[in-house]
Amino acid sequence: MKKNSNRGSANILILAVIIFGALIYFNVDLRSIVGNIMENPGFQKVWNIFVVAWTGYLVPLSEFLWGSFKGLF
Repeated sequence: MKKNSNRGSANILILAVIIFGALIYFNVDLRSIVGNIMENPGFQKVWNIFVVAWTGYLVPLSEFLWGSFKGLF
């Protein structure tokens, strides 16, 4: 039997609407929360490590694997 994949997408959308509604109801300022996180030196260090790993290792690896995969057919 085949599962309906649209049902999961609808559940995620409903959950997102509920979360945003709760944040609006409790008057939570997301800009201040995100701004404080982005200014944290620890977060910036981890973010820079992620960016270097993504651009230096994961993108070239995925391009190599995709080229190898395409070469098989």
